[in-house]
Amino acid sequence: MSLTPQPIRRFAVLAFAWCLAWHSFAMAEPVVDEAAIEAARQLTGDSQERRTPAPSRTDRAPEPIAPPPLRELKVMLEWYLGLQHAPWILARERGDFERQALTVELMPPADPELPTKLLMTERIDLALGRQPQLHLESAAGHRLVRVATLIDSPVSGLVMRQDNGIDSPLGLAEGPLAYAVADSALVARTMLAHHGIALNDERLVHRHFGLGQALLAGEAVAVVAPLWITLEAQLAEEGLNTRQFLAEEHGLPPFDGLILMAHQERLAALRDDIMRLVTALESATLWALNHPEEAWALLVASEPSLDSTANRRAWPSLLARLAPSPAALNEGRYARFERFLVATGQLESARAPHQLAIDPAQ
Repeated sequence: MSLTPQPIRRFAVLAFAWCLAWHSFAMAEPVVDEAAIEAARQLTGDSQERRTPAPSRTDRAPEPIAPPPLRELKVMLEWYLGLQHAPWILARERGDFERQALTVELMPPADPELPTKLLMTERIDLALGRQPQLHLESAAGHRLVRVATLIDSPVSGLVMRQDNGIDSPLGLAEGPLAYAVADSALVARTMLAHHGIALNDERLVHRHFGLGQALLAGEAVAVVAPLWITLEAQLAEEGLNTRQFLAEEHGLPPFDGLILMAHQERLAALRDDIMRLVTALESATLWALNHPEEAWALLVASEPSLDSTANRRAWPSLLARLAPSPAALNEGRYARFERFLVATGQLESARAPHQLAIDPAQ
């Protein structure tokens, strides 16, 4: 006889059967839909390829900031390239223009009377010239204005051969006088009038760039030099010794020997460029004044045509005349020159200095 009651035995059998079924279900290999898995894998991969990873601060160095574009300026010289243009050459070679975000094209004129003509027609941005020239051009109705001074003392005068026996302007009462620029007539007429000599226009002979040749060939008793220092050096190189009568010592009031001019109608658009240009020229000039030998070496290295014994001798004199502050304006000088022109009958009325010249920084 069994000790286990019937109901209990039945329950035990059922429990054993249930456990066996559960174990078989858990151990059975699951059914896998391979196509669904592959589709999911492709979808996940595509999304990962499209996702851009967040940039890391240590991935690479930041891109450099592009420098501002260089502003271009066309500047016409008053003469062929010479020692008087030292600040321009040095500023170019030292990188002073580039540091001011400028590129400057220096253009020698085909004719010494051409720069202001091109400036008046706005075919160039700026032009070099002389203070007396500015007064005469302005009186003729040409809207030109001085924006910088490169040489702040007069450098015009009468130059003649030393062997012609003339030791005073009184010796120039007769004979032809060669000239190159329009304001030379004003200079020569005033200098001779200071000594009681009336200069007829017939005595003035236009020689353009050929002033030195006019003296060498004996075609003129004297020449009206817009820059006697460099002409003297040029003739000394040719073996001709000269004598000079200086404008400021024979009747003319002091004036700026070399200036930079702009057209008044373009002044507003160019003012910022002019200020940066003048800053570059000032930097180059001060460096030359502080280091004359190094400045000379850089000049002749960049412009070999300037390397001559005569130019080397003229360099200290020319350097001493360079304006250390090109932007600075001597208004009294321009006012006095206007009054001088009125007093000598060359102008009817004097104009205010601000109509002729400005400091671009003001």
